[in-house]
Amino acid sequence: MKRGALLLALIVGGCASAQPAPISYGGHAAARSGAPAEPRRSDGGAIEYRAAAQPPAPAEAAPARAATPAQAPDWAEGEGTPLSAYALQPEDAQPYDPARLPRTHRVGPNESLYDIATRYQIPLRALIDQNRLEPPYALEQGRELQLPPPRVHTVERGETLEDVARRYNVDLRSLALLNRMQRPYSVSRGDRIVLPATARELPAVPEPAPTPRPPVAQSGDARFAMPLRGEIAARFGAQPGGVRIDGVEIAGREGDAVTAAADGDVVYAGDDLPAYGVLILVRHADHYVTAYGFNRRALVREGQRVRAGQHIAELGGRPDGSARLLFQVRRDGAVVDPAPLLGLAD
Repeated sequence: MKRGALLLALIVGGCASAQPAPISYGGHAAARSGAPAEPRRSDGGAIEYRAAAQPPAPAEAAPARAATPAQAPDWAEGEGTPLSAYALQPEDAQPYDPARLPRTHRVGPNESLYDIATRYQIPLRALIDQNRLEPPYALEQGRELQLPPPRVHTVERGETLEDVARRYNVDLRSLALLNRMQRPYSVSRGDRIVLPATARELPAVPEPAPTPRPPVAQSGDARFAMPLRGEIAARFGAQPGGVRIDGVEIAGREGDAVTAAADGDVVYAGDDLPAYGVLILVRHADHYVTAYGFNRRALVREGQRVRAGQHIAELGGRPDGSARLLFQVRRDGAVVDPAPLLGLAD
């Protein structure tokens, strides 16, 4: 209707214009009426072919109307049935509830074992073993076959559907369609995911054993033991870029054991100073206090007595991805270089 109204407006507007009318052919009207077309000359000199049975209408009978532009279709909204209606739906891909498959199947005409296995998404070998079939595996129409139970995977803590698909080397969308799942494919711990017939669990790749780090050499007369097995990443004093470290930084891995450098009492364990992560302070004899910064978790509490070498914290990661323990020593409130007290060579 919009296109017809637009065309009518354009025609009427052209007829009412003061400009010479272009050549137009009214053959369709003449053909419908059966009258021959007669040439006529307008005032402007252009030849117009009009049906003889239809005299031109008076000018006042056809007032000029402004042409309105056609409204552009909204392609985002679509016209008529949206394309999403034709998309493959989970119930189309898997007509049966995968977790509640029928126990038996009656063989139809010209149906093979492969057809049945594909229909229920069960391994062909499992179907053969379940019914104790032997080669050539010919099936008689009407025979009732026992269907094996579906293979399932129980979702573990923190596991996603992508993890399950990767673990069994199957396509993610195929796995989702089999289980009648719609995006965003959310699963929870304990959910049972039915596996397709082609699922094959990939062997777990063992993580490489961490390369042991040699301990830093210390002299026999060191007052404090190294609180972390690792290399010295930064020493006491000014650093490049104008930064100063009031201690030493020892490189490690997140989660490494941080130990007490000597016997003492825990006077602080917390994260009230965000710049240091979880910080632990231990008071020792002769007015010494050792500080252990950038941990992710404290394993001791304030007021607790600790022994040298006791596990007191777990090393944390820094925002830049590195894992370093900041170890400081103070005596009578003044910062001192820990290197000589740890027996480290220059």
